[in-house]
Amino acid sequence: MTAKVFLTEPIHSEAEALLSQHVELEVGHFNMSTEDICRRVTDIDVLFSKTDPMLIDRTLIDAAPKLQLIARHGSGFSNVSLDYASKKGIRVTNTPGVNAVTMAEYTIGLMFAAARRIVPAAKACHDGSPDRLSFLGIELHRKTFGVVGVGQIGRQVVVRANALGMKVLAHHPRSSARNLTDLPLELVDLDRLLHECDVVSLHVPLTEQTRNLIGEREFGLMKKNSILLNLSRGGVVNESALYRVLESNSIFAAATDVLANEPVQANEPLLQLMNCLVLPHIASVTGEAQKAVAMAAVHEILRFSRGEPLYNVVNLDALNKGKNV
Repeated sequence: MTAKVFLTEPIHSEAEALLSQHVELEVGHFNMSTEDICRRVTDIDVLFSKTDPMLIDRTLIDAAPKLQLIARHGSGFSNVSLDYASKKGIRVTNTPGVNAVTMAEYTIGLMFAAARRIVPAAKACHDGSPDRLSFLGIELHRKTFGVVGVGQIGRQVVVRANALGMKVLAHHPRSSARNLTDLPLELVDLDRLLHECDVVSLHVPLTEQTRNLIGEREFGLMKKNSILLNLSRGGVVNESALYRVLESNSIFAAATDVLANEPVQANEPLLQLMNCLVLPHIASVTGEAQKAVAMAAVHEILRFSRGEPLYNVVNLDALNKGKNV
C-alpha cells in the first residue's frame, strides 16, 4: 500500500520529485493555518514538517488518526509535542548533522559581523557620512571561544574557532561529552565558560532542560566585552534579559538567528538595538544544505514506506518504554 504523505511546504525540487515517485504526496504552503492543515491530514500516514514554527501539537496529531510518522526537515523538533506523539505510537525523525558545515560557517560569520559591527556600519554608509571611529570593534585572535552544545554542528564550530587562533572552552550537558577527546577544546561547566569566554555560541536543542538556559544570572557572569551567538532556538535565551544587558552595554554584542516567536516582526524590541544582530532563521539556508537536508528527510520517509528501520528516531526510548497505545 502506498504511503500518504502531507508536506507542509515545498522543499528542494529534486528531493520533492524523488518523494513523489514513491508515495502519494500532497504539498501545502508556508502560510497555511493550523485549521487548514488539520483538514488536509485526516487520511495521511506521514506528516513531513518543514515549517519550524508550526506546532505539531495534540490538536494536529488528533486530526490525523492514521498518522504513523512525523518527519522533520532539519535537526530541530521542539515544535513537536514529543510526549503525545510517543503516547500515540508515532515515530518522530529528524536530520541531525546534515547541515553542520553550513551552520558552522554561518556561526563564524555572525561572530565577525558582531565583533566588527559590520551591519550598523554598512547601514551608516547607506545613510551617508558615517563616523567610522564610532564602530570600534574587537579583535578575535587569541580570544576565548565558548561552545555550548558540542553535537555535530558544535564540533564543526570548534574546529573553525581553533583554526582562527582562539582558545576553545566547551560545555556539553549530555553524556556523549566523553566522545569529544579528539577536539581541541577543554570541557568545563557552564558558569566557568560564561565567565571566561569572549564569545559564547549556543548550539543546543530546545528542551525543558535548556529553556531559558541563558538568563539574567548567566548574563551577569559574562564579560563586558563578550559576544553572544544564538544558533540553537529562541527559547534557549531569555530575550527580555538579553535586551536589558545589551541596552545597558553589559555585554558587547549579540547575534541571533532565532527568536522565541518567529517569523520576526518589525516591532521586535531587539531590532531597536545597534549592538544586536537579528537574522530570520537562515543559518541552514544554502543551496547545498537545503538539498542535503531534504534528501535525508525524504530517504527516511522512503525507508518508512518500505517497512525498513529508520535511522533518526528521536523518541525511540519513549516508544520502547511502552508509551505507545
